[in-house]
Amino acid sequence: MTALYIILGIIAFFLVLLSVKVCVTVHYEDDVSVSLRWLFLKFNILPKHEKKPKKEKKKKEEKPKEESEVIPEPKKKKKDNMFVRFYRNRGVEGVVQLLKDAAKALGGMFRRIGRAFLFEELYIALKVGAGDSAETAVKYGKTCSAAFPAMGFIVNNMRVKKYNIDISPDFIYGKNEAKLHTQISVVPIKLINAVIIVAFELLFKVVIKLLKHSKDPKADVEKQVNT
Repeated sequence: MTALYIILGIIAFFLVLLSVKVCVTVHYEDDVSVSLRWLFLKFNILPKHEKKPKKEKKKKEEKPKEESEVIPEPKKKKKDNMFVRFYRNRGVEGVVQLLKDAAKALGGMFRRIGRAFLFEELYIALKVGAGDSAETAVKYGKTCSAAFPAMGFIVNNMRVKKYNIDISPDFIYGKNEAKLHTQISVVPIKLINAVIIVAFELLFKVVIKLLKHSKDPKADVEKQVNT
């Protein structure tokens, strides 16, 4: 019983750790900085510190090897892969259904993964400029027509806590500037659950069906003759 309690305690410990969210902070202004925080640990991913180049060791000159006559091996006939055999056995309808099942499983995974992420903060600031005022106004309009729908899509389809987008034209200096600050959090166990679910869906709906119907019909005929 003691060993069982120890095993259950270890499992519970890892479940608690995997239930603690991981936060990724991305900031862009003049340069990109990316940091990751989990519990009391923090890792600066970007910018990377440049390492001092190591001195290259001189390689010893190798003596040229004498060329020996190589007799080419006879080419073996390539066997049809399982996808070709599946197509021969099930036809176009079978392939289409297989692709639909795979797309459905992967789509469910991406939806689950998308819901696992939370945008704690999402702030975007853009300054648009061009050669003259007329060009600046046109460029500003195009930027707004692209940026605001994109932000709306993210807010409507993802989990976003705080967000703001600010776009302004620069009629005086005609400069283009962009600033981005976002903090994304995710609970690791939710990602693991999404991967496990899609793995089982792909296994039972795609992989097993593919293996079952990709057998060479000649092999089945030979088995029937032998029996």
